[in-house]
Amino acid sequence: MGVDQMPFADNWAYLKTELTWLDRLLMLAIARQKKETKEVRKVAANRADVVSSHWWKGVILVPNPGYDDRQVVPTPRQRKSTGYQSQLENRIKLTAEESVVLALPSLRNYLNLTLFEKNLILMVLAPEVNRRYGQLYHFLQTGEESKSASDLPMMDLALRLLCRNDLERRRARASLIGPQSLIEKRILRYVSPRATTRLSSYLQLTEEWVDYLLAEQPDQQVLFQRLATSQPEPVLALPEPTAATRAVKIRQPAVSWDQLILPAPVISQLQTLCQQASASLLTRSQTGHTAMLVGAMGTGKTMAAGAIANSLRQPLCEIDLSQVHPDDARSVLLTLDAIRYPVLLIRSASVWFGRSADLPTASLLQWLQQRRNAPSLTLFSTRYLHTVKASWRQQMDMISTLPLPHKMARQTLLRQAFSGIVCSDQIDWESLAVQMKLSGGELSAIAQAAVAIAQSKHAKTVTFSHIQQAIKRRGLSINLVS
Repeated sequence: MGVDQMPFADNWAYLKTELTWLDRLLMLAIARQKKETKEVRKVAANRADVVSSHWWKGVILVPNPGYDDRQVVPTPRQRKSTGYQSQLENRIKLTAEESVVLALPSLRNYLNLTLFEKNLILMVLAPEVNRRYGQLYHFLQTGEESKSASDLPMMDLALRLLCRNDLERRRARASLIGPQSLIEKRILRYVSPRATTRLSSYLQLTEEWVDYLLAEQPDQQVLFQRLATSQPEPVLALPEPTAATRAVKIRQPAVSWDQLILPAPVISQLQTLCQQASASLLTRSQTGHTAMLVGAMGTGKTMAAGAIANSLRQPLCEIDLSQVHPDDARSVLLTLDAIRYPVLLIRSASVWFGRSADLPTASLLQWLQQRRNAPSLTLFSTRYLHTVKASWRQQMDMISTLPLPHKMARQTLLRQAFSGIVCSDQIDWESLAVQMKLSGGELSAIAQAAVAIAQSKHAKTVTFSHIQQAIKRRGLSINLVS
């Protein structure tokens, strides 16, 4: 099993991985800041020129740039790092299956935090692990080095580092306001030595949360107790997550269009939908879009939704209706608004939109109309088109059918599934692709099982025999011929 597929041994192993990511983010930001400072100093005649550099930069051309000033083209390894979040989520999921508690992921799942909120907590926690992070924050905030400066990051720095554009920054700042915010729940607090703006205020974790997040083996009961006592007024009972909190999963996918192994017309259809949704979200027009993704399990419906969300630079909010209890259906439906969930993927759509739905048609129609009257994208996925009533299919702006992969696509999927794994030179991938007429999801599952079998036998490479055993374990009637 590859390193990216291994569960975390404990909470500190998880923190070490996250802090390594934060370290790279800070180093990149510092490199950019130093380069920018160097360019400004070549032209600036006085301090006023430095302060106003954001205006004249790009208007004045710096002559004869030096060797160090040339634009650096990112390497394939650097471009590949965009898959970090998805790899991390896979490892967190595997860790949960081993019943190992990870503090920050547990807090994120319980409070349904966005990726920004999670990374913000990590950023504020980092100086509690190593003061070096505080020194890096100070340099990014002032351009000066000092060992006696505050170790805390300002809100301005957090927004600059963790958000990619003005829209994300506005939404991130808004998430720190209101009764459900990290500030109101007393997980984070503003710290300011003098009267100042929120942007230039420092952010700090409260001490009890530092202890929980840094525990080697966090206790889930401590998490519940902290949340129970973080309210402004005392509560009489332990707060329970709502049905919507349990059902909706929010993640930041890192799927690019070139990772989709689908026919060109299907990808073109999805990209057209993405462009329409992008225009709606950017202009904040009262136009929501709907689409249905149809295909067998493992054909890439969720991955396609991830590529759309990534292209829109929006989190992907997922809900599997087969996991929602019928008694909770109405309360869950009422929470699925376009403001909190602008890009929503509804899996197992036939549960609510089939012939024997859990909810009345009038309620569903009203909810769908509300999403269509707001800037949003609502994706429905189902295995078979006929399981969704024709009246609902007619409400869709687009219906896209994702087919099972053909031979060449299966060969590509197999190589992707075993990427980073040492495999025997005797494996004929073309022959395997011909014989294994399966979906991409099934091929990936077989690859993971084959790696696990090889690891259990302490084999140095994954062999043809390991793949055969993995197929048998999954109960598939495929007799491979080497």
